[in-house]
Amino acid sequence: MSTTQPLAQAYEALRPQVLVRLLELRSTLDPSLGRLDEATARAQIGAVLDHIGNFIATGDFGLHRAFLHTFLAMRAAEAQSPASVLAMLVAIGDTAAQCAQDEGAGTTEGAELTLLLTRVTASTARAVNDLIADELARRLGHWGQLSEREREGHQS
Repeated sequence: MSTTQPLAQAYEALRPQVLVRLLELRSTLDPSLGRLDEATARAQIGAVLDHIGNFIATGDFGLHRAFLHTFLAMRAAEAQSPASVLAMLVAIGDTAAQCAQDEGAGTTEGAELTLLLTRVTASTARAVNDLIADELARRLGHWGQLSEREREGHQS
């Protein structure tokens, strides 16, 4: 916890700059973000940045995974594919790490925060991939059940 708290504080101090950069890049991060008005885009990106900060501060992977599950569902409701959501989340994490690297160039704290943000991004990508795999397994199981019922119906 001794290193986590200063890095969480460093992230929170850097967060406004990360948000500005992400808003500038939003069309390249995800075309759907580019079509949103700035307030809505700010809210969506801000939610991701908030949860990155929570994950850094608490290390609670379950909470982070739950947020990602909800975020995937929200974006799916907006007709966004899981692959595009994954790409957007990775781009947000990469941009945060780049900001940390730029702002903290030559400092130990900057290097540690950059590394931590890179790890958080990797954990986020793994969690999203796991969530996608879980959903595919659920759908395959459901499809198998429907196929079995159909076979049983034809045998009657």
